[in-house]
Amino acid sequence: MEMSAARRRMEIYQLLQKESSVAVNDLAERFHVSAMTIRRDLLFFEKQGFVITSYGGAYLNTRTAIEPSFSVKSGQLTDRKRAIGYEASRLIEDGDTIIIDCGTTTLQIARCIQEKKLTVITNSWPVIQYLGSRPKIRLILAPGEYNEVSAGAVSGMTAEFFQNFRADKVFAGTHGCSLEYGATVPGPEDALVKKALLRAGNRKYLLADHTKFGQTYLTRYADLSEFDCVITDGGIPQTYYSKLEKVCKKIVTAGPDAEKREQKD
Repeated sequence: MEMSAARRRMEIYQLLQKESSVAVNDLAERFHVSAMTIRRDLLFFEKQGFVITSYGGAYLNTRTAIEPSFSVKSGQLTDRKRAIGYEASRLIEDGDTIIIDCGTTTLQIARCIQEKKLTVITNSWPVIQYLGSRPKIRLILAPGEYNEVSAGAVSGMTAEFFQNFRADKVFAGTHGCSLEYGATVPGPEDALVKKALLRAGNRKYLLADHTKFGQTYLTRYADLSEFDCVITDGGIPQTYYSKLEKVCKKIVTAGPDAEKREQKD
């Protein structure tokens, strides 16, 4: 069966992350497609700003902190993200009003709450697609300019919209997460929206897989201490995890590594 373009691009992105550079001819041979197809894939990445292309290949642009689009990210670390989403869903009760942020990890919550009676406010279009046909769920979609990287509405209009609500729980995602700078994202508009999201919630939860920790992007939107709980997976090294415990109010480890973490604690 022929590999889809989305799957191929995801694997090319993973190679770029690992090797820092790729060659057109090598990729064409690896994926059994033409060199022209590979060049189109690399141009797709270049438009997002995180690679620089040449005729023979491309290399990672280390000068900018721009993430790949939602379609590329969605296939990465799927099992861990699903475990995080499931752990977050356990915090949601019938009758809650919740806000779900854009992101491939926060999206996993939608998979687990389809039978609950809720009001869900979101700027994520994939969340709407997952929950739109569920009769028990009242959906409120935030307006604003569509952002391909986030697969949702991210603009000043979106931030202003969230100022009109008060939710029981907010589930936020992030691009980067560090001890020194907290939760960070590439752009000021995304940070503006996430700040508005957090202000709209009584309880605040951050969902971040282990690859986000130690990463810092252009704009900070919250300190880790502002979240009532950080939900992650077991991939964070113990020494770094111990430092996080001193900064975060609470950390929940999702997935098969959770029990090991609890035993160490």
